[in-house]
Parts: sequence; structure tokens; C-alpha cells
Amino acid sequence: MNRRDLERHLEDVGLTKSEAKVYLALLELGASTTGPLVTLSKTADSKIYVVLEKLVSKGMASSFKRGGVRLFKAAPPNQILSYLKEKKSSIEKQEQMMTSVLPFLSSLAGSREEEKESAVFSGPKGMKAAFADVIDSLDGGETVCILGVHSFGEKFKRLGINFHRNRSEKGIKVRFLVNHNATNIADEFLKYQPATVRLMDESIFTLAIFLIYKNKVIISLADEMTMFMIKSQRAKDSFQSYFEKIWKLSKPYRKKK
Repeated sequence: MNRRDLERHLEDVGLTKSEAKVYLALLELGASTTGPLVTLSKTADSKIYVVLEKLVSKGMASSFKRGGVRLFKAAPPNQILSYLKEKKSSIEKQEQMMTSVLPFLSSLAGSREEEKESAVFSGPKGMKAAFADVIDSLDGGETVCILGVHSFGEKFKRLGINFHRNRSEKGIKVRFLVNHNATNIADEFLKYQPATVRLMDESIFTLAIFLIYKNKVIISLADEMTMFMIKSQRAKDSFQSYFEKIWKLSKPYRKKK
């Protein structure tokens, strides 16, 4: 099997063309600095670190220092099977999440409301605009319900903290339903009162975050920096009903001391 065939197979399982080239070069070279990798994989010097970090994040490579020099090493080829298993698990979780959401999305199709809107927000500016809509739509004393808070990257976390700071200053209440393993996020956001948190059972896990308020629902894919806003009273009522059912089954949570 020639090198290009190997690259294609690696691309088929989810690596980019550049990642496939660099991974094969790592297998050939063993532990290596970036110089030989740039030459063998024909990857631009300005791009090599980005590709290597992506391989590390996928578990397909590792890095270490020897004598003050940073070296990179390919993961064993059988790690590809582990990578595929993780992808399969992630897809199954996404499927579960969408299965739980489908009834509410389907309710939109049957809605006869005159006033319906939808919008997509992306990137940091888009996230700020979506969060601002929540703040602008609610008065002090009113409540936003948030379902599915989980661990996410620093970039989204900073935007979330800014949102809760503004919410707290306006006196808007929040009720959180937090994934069971995201208590560190809950502790951070509980700094901004008024706020109430409950932990969902381990059997309930959402990859998306749902903000339910007024006559709107925002579905947030946090680390992808994308939000979908649905303006529909029927959709909002459906999500609210789902939220209340889980709320009754969830355990109250207080900030760690």
C-alpha cells in the first residue's frame, strides 16, 4: 500500500489531509522536533504546530521535552481504533441529545403562531449578541432557565461569566440544571446571584446548552461558538415543560466551601 493510500485511509477515519501527512511522518521518524517533520510531511513551517496540537488533542500524538527541546511522537497505530471508539461514543451522545430535542423541534412544525423567528449566532460577537438578547428581553425579577451546563473551553466560559455578571446586575434570576460532572462551572456561575442550581442525574447528559426565557429558546453549542435562537411561544412552552420535569427529579446543589 503506497503512502497516498495510507493518507486516504487516515482521512476517512477523521484526520485532515495535513494531520494524516504529519502522523505518517511521525511514525517514520519516531520522536522528532518540528524541522524534520516539516520536510518529510511537506507541511508549512507556520502550520506545523497547529497540526501537531490537533493530533495531540485527538490522542494520535504526544509531546515531551528532552534536554530543553520539545519533541513529538506518534501514538501507536492501534490508537486509531481507540480514536474511532471515542468518535462513536460522541456521535451516540449527540444522537441521544437530538432524540430528546426532536419532540420540541417537531412542535415547531405544527405551530400556527403568527410571530415566529429563528436566528443563528456564531463567533464571539454572535455569542455576545445572543446573551444580550436574554438580558434585554427580561426585567429584574424575571427568570431565565438554563439546561445542560457542562464543562467547556475558556473562551466560552469568559463570555458566560460576562453574561451572568450583567444578568446579576439587572436582578434577573436564573435556574440552572447542570450536568452531574460540571460542578466547577456551577460554582463559578453561582457567584452571580440570584441563582439556583440543581444537578441532573448521571443518566441525563446534554452536549448542548438550552436557555429558556420569555417566548424564546436558545440552543448553544458552546465550544463551537454557535447559538440557534427560536422565537416561538409553543417551542418555549415545550422546552419549559421538559425543564420542569427534570428539575423535579434533580438534586439541589450548593456552592462548595
